[in-house]
Amino acid sequence: MSQHPAHSQDHRHPGQPNPGDIEKALSGVHYPTTREKLVAQARKNHANTDIIDLVDRLPDHNFDSAAAVAKEISRIQ
Repeated sequence: MSQHPAHSQDHRHPGQPNPGDIEKALSGVHYPTTREKLVAQARKNHANTDIIDLVDRLPDHNFDSAAAVAKEISRIQ
């Protein structure tokens, strides 16, 4: 049985990185961490510019988990 089309749609705006790509870009991060360390890790993991720019727009505070980063990213996307 196929999924209803409305349930399979991607609700991100065109050009926004997908969560899997963001997770891959931030792999290796040790929490708690700062926005600057997240950006540095994304660069180290050779993330594309869209992801680096997105991470750089996060608030300048400590993140205690990947879930906290994902929540904040969903707010700014």
